[in-house]
Amino acid sequence: PSTLTPRLPDDPALVFEIEIEGADESVLLRRTLEGWALVSNEGFPADAGLARRLISAVAALEPVGERTRLAERYQALGLGDPATGGSGTRLVMRDPNQGVLADLVIGQQRPDGQLYVRRAGSPESWRVRGFIPEISAAAHWMELDFLALGRSAIREACVLPQSGPGYCLRRPSLSSDRFEIVSPDGYRLASPGAGDGVATTLARVRFRDVRPAREIRGPRDAEHRITTVNGLELTVSVFERDGEYWAKLVAIAQSDAARDSAIAINERADGWAFLMSELTVDRLIRPLPGLAVAISDSPRE
Repeated sequence: PSTLTPRLPDDPALVFEIEIEGADESVLLRRTLEGWALVSNEGFPADAGLARRLISAVAALEPVGERTRLAERYQALGLGDPATGGSGTRLVMRDPNQGVLADLVIGQQRPDGQLYVRRAGSPESWRVRGFIPEISAAAHWMELDFLALGRSAIREACVLPQSGPGYCLRRPSLSSDRFEIVSPDGYRLASPGAGDGVATTLARVRFRDVRPAREIRGPRDAEHRITTVNGLELTVSVFERDGEYWAKLVAIAQSDAARDSAIAINERADGWAFLMSELTVDRLIRPLPGLAVAISDSPRE
C-alpha cells in the first residue's frame, strides 16, 4: 500500500487524541484549548512540537516491503504486542469523535532509516521508510527544562537552607561575573567564586518529574529566591518527601520588563511540584558553612 494510515489527515490539527502504549508505560495525550495535555499525568502540558512531528512522521510513513505474517516472529522485529509483554509500541490517533485515524504497532528502527510497522489487529507487517521519535514514556512529552533564565540575568540570590542561617549573594555590579555575600554580617566567602554556583543554580534547570502540587503537602523545608536584573522575582519552595526533593515555583514581576517572563513561568508551574536532581538540590539550598566562613574564624593575616 502507499500508506498504512489512509484516514490520517494531512492537517495535524485534526488529530484530537494520541494514545501510546509501551512495554512499561502508557501515555494518553489530548488536545485542549491551551494546547496538548498529558491526560495520563493529571493534564500536565505536553510538548506540542513533538505532537506535530509525530503526526507528520506517521502520515509520511512509506511502506517499501512486506515482512512476516507470523506472530511468533513479531518479537524479533520489535513488533510484539505491548499489552501482552511484547517489545512494540502501540500508537493510536483519534479524531474529536473518537474515530480511529491510525492504529499501529511500531517496531525497531533500522540504521538505514527504515523501521518495522504493522497495523494493530492485522497479521501483516511492513518495512517502511520513515522515523518515529521517542514517544513511549511520559517524560518524552514533558517540557521540564522550561526554567532557563541565563546566568547573566541573575542579580541576587537568597537562600534559606534546611539547617543553619539564611544568606544572600549579590553581584557587586551588573558587569561582574562573581557574587559576594551581603548577609548575614560577619561572614566572607571561603574562596573567590564560592557562591557563584549557588547563586546561578536557576540559570538553567531541567526537572526530573512532575506531580500535582496538592500531593506535596505540609510546610516547606527550604527556599531559594532570586531577583533578576530586569526585575523578575522567582521563589522556589523546597519540600523533602521520602528522600526526594520537590520544588514549587512562584514568579512575581517587580517591573514591566519582567511581566512576560513571570506570566510564562506561572502558567507552566502553577499547581505543580517538580522533582529535582541531587546535584540541583545540593547547589540550590547549600548551607552557609558550605561556602562561607565566619570572619572571626578566618586565619589571622
